[in-house]
Amino acid sequence: MKITHSFPLPHIHMGTTAGNGELGLSVWGEGNTVNISVGASSLWDHRGGMSWSPRQNFHDLRAAWECNDKATIRSMFAADGGEDSQMPRPSHIPLGRLALTLPAPAERVTLDLDNGCIEVAYEGKSIFVALAQRDKGYFALQLPDEVRAELIPAFELSDVLRKIGYSAPEKTTAGFFQPMPADPGFRLEMRQLPGELRCRFTRGEASDFSASFDELRRENAAYWERFRQQVPEVETPNALINELYRLGIFKFESMTAADGTPAGLQGPWLEDDALPPWSGDYHFNINVQMCYWPAYSSGRFHNLLPLFRMILSWREKLRYNAKCFVGIDDGYMLPHAVDDRCVCMGGFWTGAVDHASSAWMAQMMFDYVRYSGDAAFLKEGAWDFMVGVMNVYLAMLEEKEGRLTLPFGVSPEYRGDRLDAAGENPSFQLAAIHRLACDLITGAEMLGLPPDPAWLQIEAELPQATLWGDPGREEIALWQDTPLEESHRHHSHLAALCPFNTISPEDEAWRDILERSRDRWIGMGMGRWAGWSIPWAVMLHNRFGNAEMAEFLIELWSRCYRNKGGGTLHDPNFNGLSLGLCGSNKVMQMDAGMGIVAAIADLFLYESGAILYALHGVPDSWEHFSVKNLHCPGGFLFSAERKAGRTSIQLQATRSGTIKLNWRKSLHSRTLGAGELFSLEEQA
Repeated sequence: MKITHSFPLPHIHMGTTAGNGELGLSVWGEGNTVNISVGASSLWDHRGGMSWSPRQNFHDLRAAWECNDKATIRSMFAADGGEDSQMPRPSHIPLGRLALTLPAPAERVTLDLDNGCIEVAYEGKSIFVALAQRDKGYFALQLPDEVRAELIPAFELSDVLRKIGYSAPEKTTAGFFQPMPADPGFRLEMRQLPGELRCRFTRGEASDFSASFDELRRENAAYWERFRQQVPEVETPNALINELYRLGIFKFESMTAADGTPAGLQGPWLEDDALPPWSGDYHFNINVQMCYWPAYSSGRFHNLLPLFRMILSWREKLRYNAKCFVGIDDGYMLPHAVDDRCVCMGGFWTGAVDHASSAWMAQMMFDYVRYSGDAAFLKEGAWDFMVGVMNVYLAMLEEKEGRLTLPFGVSPEYRGDRLDAAGENPSFQLAAIHRLACDLITGAEMLGLPPDPAWLQIEAELPQATLWGDPGREEIALWQDTPLEESHRHHSHLAALCPFNTISPEDEAWRDILERSRDRWIGMGMGRWAGWSIPWAVMLHNRFGNAEMAEFLIELWSRCYRNKGGGTLHDPNFNGLSLGLCGSNKVMQMDAGMGIVAAIADLFLYESGAILYALHGVPDSWEHFSVKNLHCPGGFLFSAERKAGRTSIQLQATRSGTIKLNWRKSLHSRTLGAGELFSLEEQA
């Protein structure tokens, strides 16, 4: 499959991209100039940020909130800037650009998903770009000798680095070395050969340039052929959905390779002339999670491990955060926005204390175990993290009128950092706690351990969500006495439905409440949504039984939240749908594009309450479709097909286990041995 875009492509995030989990290339330009912007997921300026301290504790925060003491709260969580006030918080930084001057205007750029190579066509000739998959800093071009090439440091593309204390790079005929104020410097260098250009990014001395373009092309062809054979196949009557899935799963692999660097908001495709929005950091209140969602259904489980290893390497800091916040020695607390060393960005107190960021990552670790069967990871890493996260929640919970309550908490970014941006029993936090308790009880059984009575008490005595409204007219609220009052980019009050899946849409006790909650949410509209709000909404509409709306929202996202080159945008590409947040249609993030991949898979199969719901989001109007080998929790592979008026599904066990499947509101339960099949078929 090939994806082609016509020039001009005047902005970096309109570029056609290649990646290997560390280095990212974006090919863009106009006229006779083609730019290849180079970014690296590991390239951080570590100055600044917030150092957690005992002053930032739950007791004092709650007291200041109850007294409406805004100044105290903000001072508690302000970024201290470290020793250099020019850098208030850590940030990814721009790297540089390979600028190509052509003898004629560039016409089109094509990404070949079969071999991972990019082609730029002009005047009957072509330039080819190949990025090494194993040698993470290396790429090569095949190009006519008439094309002139120049490496341009980010320092020279704008004054952004000079303003934050950088000195000019040391330039040579081969490229440049850029020193950094507090981190090891880096090089970007090239070697010119007849018909070929070889380039390397490194943090040390420039090394081997011997691999040819043809060698990289062969490596890529083999790499992507193996990849295609391993990931699920999706075919629908909607050509756009097919393309979004195939391109999206390719980009997922490109930015999250199992031997790469954990992907932040933009993956490795960072601006080469500016600091990235939100530092390009790790946002754990949905954005990182959404970036990694495709790993589960696609079976790319090991792509999660660099992210998990990074988080587990922070345990000393996370333990200290928990000690400061709730006074315990055996807890872990992860702020919602950090760099690759877990330095908190600061300045946004509601994010810093959003403990569901920790719980959500605990869920993802346990889901990795459930999907992959990696029991060693549960025992050696995930279990300790899950227990420590829960210990922080247990320190915050109180008993009130015979029930457990969370006296003070937030719902992500709702009301920003205002004093009223918190309340009792936020539904988002309650759902996160319930999911964590359920996973801990299941994990304890897997490990042969007794469950902690506190986890059982949570299941029995903590509300699953906070309700608002008169008796018989209740709906899910943000927190106590606060219904959804506005369109908001986070659908967090509905998190019990998705992503935590603690309330089933088929649960009769919740049916009317969910219908009223759905109607209020729909009534508030999309006027304040971000690009990543859409895939989350697709999953919610799927659970609400609105399959046609789920399909339409995928189409709407592609039309409104992608630019000419297919770049995925935070704000809509044009006015009229949403007011956005950034004030610009040039801010790119990878979360929405990866969320769409997960949402497409979710149409065919999702889990809620240990039950798999098959084809719940497939529109009745689809007269034909097929999906092959979607991965499920428990080690099952799901396939389905609609053809000639008949629909069939099949589950194959990769290891022994019991599966519970809901199809057309009928529950099927089977225990399968490794390799065994379970099939169902009926008239459409």
